[in-house]
Amino acid sequence: MQPILGRADHKLDPKRRFTVPADWCARMGSPSQLYVMPSLSHLHGAARCLDLFCPAEFDRRMEIFRENALSDSSKAGFVSRIGELISCVSVDTMNRIRVKDSLLAYAGIKDGVVLVGTGYRIEVWSLENRPKIDGSEAAVLDQIAAEAQALGF
Repeated sequence: MQPILGRADHKLDPKRRFTVPADWCARMGSPSQLYVMPSLSHLHGAARCLDLFCPAEFDRRMEIFRENALSDSSKAGFVSRIGELISCVSVDTMNRIRVKDSLLAYAGIKDGVVLVGTGYRIEVWSLENRPKIDGSEAAVLDQIAAEAQALGF
């Protein structure tokens, strides 16, 4: 998998599906399925979103649990709890996916989504919770610059 970066805004179609950009799907290896779950890094307040993972990336993240989750009660408990929240969705020939209603409701998604490529996962936001940044927001850019320096980007 290659890193995915950028932003894509989409409306939900009448069947409540949205499209993952074709170039993003290609960077993920053109998967026939994706994993979707509530984001664990955006949990508080109204700013909740979902995370999309291709199978290869999700499998990589789950590998740590393969050998010892049955004998390690904390890891086994985590896998059990997170397993209830994760959904595997099919990607159709037009790169559309249908996320279950409970996950859309959790993220406050009603009519449209904002997809944000964050490297090896895609964040899925409601249009209301993820305002567009167009590069003219000096305070936002200053904050990003400070974060980049602190993180060694």
